[in-house]
Amino acid sequence: MPSITIKDVPPTLHEGLKKSAAHNRRSLQNEIIVCLERAIEQFPASKSELLEAASALRDKLPWVDHDLVDQYRRAGRP
Repeated sequence: MPSITIKDVPPTLHEGLKKSAAHNRRSLQNEIIVCLERAIEQFPASKSELLEAASALRDKLPWVDHDLVDQYRRAGRP
């Protein structure tokens, strides 16, 4: 299995990881792996997944009447 060496970890980050590992009853190594996995899961793996995520977000936004917005812009905001 591949390995990674991380140098010059800030002391506050190291301490935070140790506390988080203890809280979650994991080793420091396993806690770091979980953190990295979560970071990777946040991003879509492909262009189609990114487009799907954007579409889902757009569907959650409120509907906007752009003609009404243009009228307000031209008339000055009420």
